[in-house]
Parts: sequence; C-alpha cells; structure tokens
Amino acid sequence: MTQQLITLKKPAAILFDLDGTLVDTAQDLGAALNFVLRQHGMPEKSYEEYRPMASHGAKGLLQLGFGEAIKDIDFGKARQSLLDYYHQHSGVHSCLFPGTEELFAALEARNIPWAIVTNKPYKLAAKVQRQIPALLKSRLLLGGDSLAQRKPDPTPLRMTAHYMQVEANSCWYIGDAERDIEAGRRAGMQTVMCDFGYVGPDDKTELWGADLHISHFTDLIKHLD
Repeated sequence: MTQQLITLKKPAAILFDLDGTLVDTAQDLGAALNFVLRQHGMPEKSYEEYRPMASHGAKGLLQLGFGEAIKDIDFGKARQSLLDYYHQHSGVHSCLFPGTEELFAALEARNIPWAIVTNKPYKLAAKVQRQIPALLKSRLLLGGDSLAQRKPDPTPLRMTAHYMQVEANSCWYIGDAERDIEAGRRAGMQTVMCDFGYVGPDDKTELWGADLHISHFTDLIKHLD
C-alpha cells in the first residue's frame, strides 16, 4: 500500500537503484551464494533466507551463508568465486519488477530522463543492463566501483545529477535499502522506498525517512505531473 509522507515535487530526473528496485536478481544471487557454500561443504540457503540480503552485495550474502564460520575462510577468494559464478549465470532468473516498463513509458512520455546508480560492481551491473533491453534507455549507469565513493555516500548521486545537467535537489532517488534512502537524503533528493524490494523482517523502513513508500511502480505515475 502506498504511504505518502509529503507531496513530491515533479522531478527533473529520476535515479534508480538496481537490485531490489528495478530488477529482481535474488534467485541468481542466491544461486551464486549456494554455489560457494557447496564448495565449502556448508548447507545451502533457501530463497526465503537469502532474498532479504540480495541488496547487500557479496559481503552480505557471504555473511548470511557462513555466519560465524566466515572468519575461517579466505573471504577474498570466496567473494571472487561468488562474483564469477554470478557473472556467468546472472540472466537465468533476473527480470524487471512488475510495473517497471509502465513507469519507463510514463517517464518517456513526460520527457523525464532517468539513470541507474547501484553499489553493484559496474561490470556485473552492465551485464544485467544488456540482458534487459528496457534498461538500456538509462542516461547513465554508475556502479559501486565507478567512483571512489559508494552509497550511502551521496557523491555518486550528485555526480549523476551533474552528468544529467540537473540540480540534485530536483531529482528523485528510488531504492529498497536504508543506504539508498540515506544517500538520496544526503544528496538533497526526494526519496522513494520500494517496499516490494529486498526488505528484511527486522528492517524498520518507516524510520529511514523516505518521502514516499510504494508497493508497485505504477503507484509513482500519478506523482509525475
């Protein structure tokens, strides 16, 4: 259910997170985690267990999978193994969340440009983008290793706004993790929380300070005018 906290101003541009926001990548990320767990003789994790961690990158997934045993493994090697497996199998299950293409069409009709700012390594994010043609209309894709800073630092969002020749405070940033909302707020942007994303049962999203909560992307269209 949409929860409106303030009246959003019409955006000059919209910036999106990727995993858990535009694209449902959880099953492919979970498969990569379980591949590494099998390599180490560890029990695999279920979809229900790994889905809430899918926005937390390789580190978060490995911490979930290994728990206390993470101190006993070569973390760098395990991380690279996860990323390599994911790179080879990233398009098996990943797809746009419902309503994404309708939102993109609404943005195009209103001449509102959009871009993607993710903490996912650029090489992996670019592969997902190539696999899903609708994402290729993004004005810019900024990965977690594209700059020295990454979310929740606001620098990637500000740099993207600058690239798009718009003021940061005239943009929306849309994501599904606390770091997304923090980065957007610190950048001076209005923020939208995707409650359909990778939210854990203990996440208190109402405390993160997002300007709007949505349960489906079509909820946003009425706020564009």
